[in-house]
Amino acid sequence: MRGDPRDNALQSTCPVVAAPRYGSLPDMQNGQRVVIAANGVFVQVKLDWLDCMLRIAELPAAPPLPYGTVKTRIAFAFGAIPVCLLEAFVAAGRMRLPNEIAGGLIYSRRSGTLRLQVYDALQASPDGIAFRMPPLDEDESIAIDLHTHGRSRAFWSPIDNGDDRGIKVAGVFGHLHRDKPSAAFRLAVNGFYQPLRHPWEESEPTSDGLAAGPRRSILNWLDWEGGQIWNM
Repeated sequence: MRGDPRDNALQSTCPVVAAPRYGSLPDMQNGQRVVIAANGVFVQVKLDWLDCMLRIAELPAAPPLPYGTVKTRIAFAFGAIPVCLLEAFVAAGRMRLPNEIAGGLIYSRRSGTLRLQVYDALQASPDGIAFRMPPLDEDESIAIDLHTHGRSRAFWSPIDNGDDRGIKVAGVFGHLHRDKPSAAFRLAVNGFYQPLRHPWEESEPTSDGLAAGPRRSILNWLDWEGGQIWNM
């Protein structure tokens, strides 16, 4: 490829490909690429623990592009996120009230599983936390980044937005003094955020105006384009 070597380096790091109209996209190694499709602009990311395709921009209907369509999808190498590990994190957060805590679900490529690690706090208060990152084995990476807001609600602060510039699932829990905490989850891809539904959401009303029962609501949180996000 001719041209500026800096552009060549960028293209090799994040290539742009057109979605085939009749065939299928070629497989990719770990990394990221931009996919131009008839139904939008997508970013695909593949890591040891993640393979996702996210639409980051719409395209006008005209002129029609001679490309195929692409579906948004999120797939985890470990299967579904174990809710029991998140419940253990919530329990640890309640033990340290009113201060915040931080932690993560760490993926092992060797075992294909997640483990919970609550991070050692260097300084903690009800309004923030500074912590020491744990050492990771060569085959490990942090897949789900977690923190709490103590007795405050779960929300994404400007500090959270600054921290979530990499690629990870991020989760925050609040109202830990209540029986049912509040929570927010999203998949962060280099500053682009895809909200994720989760088992701590409020039940949505059914067609008859009544609140859905817990089991009925949980079913809505399991599927993402035919996949399973949460393991109850």
